Amino acid sequence: MSRKRKNFTIFLANGKTLHFTNVSKKEDLKDENGYPYCVIHYFDKRINKQRIAYFQLTNDSVIGYAEDK
Repeated sequence: MSRKRKNFTIFLANGKTLHFTNVSKKEDLKDENGYPYCVIHYFDKRINKQRIAYFQLTNDSVIGYAEDK
């Protein structure tokens, strides 16, 4: 696993954003019905643990995302 960490932002339809830092990996996948979803692997400093977040991209509350390269 690469030690180069990235930042990642999920944009929500209500105008809010979810920010992830220390992202080690992002995956764009499709579920069993062919719908896209995003998986973010990151280190959560608050709890001092690796975490994985899943976002259904066809959900009406998620409108997009941005990844810092």
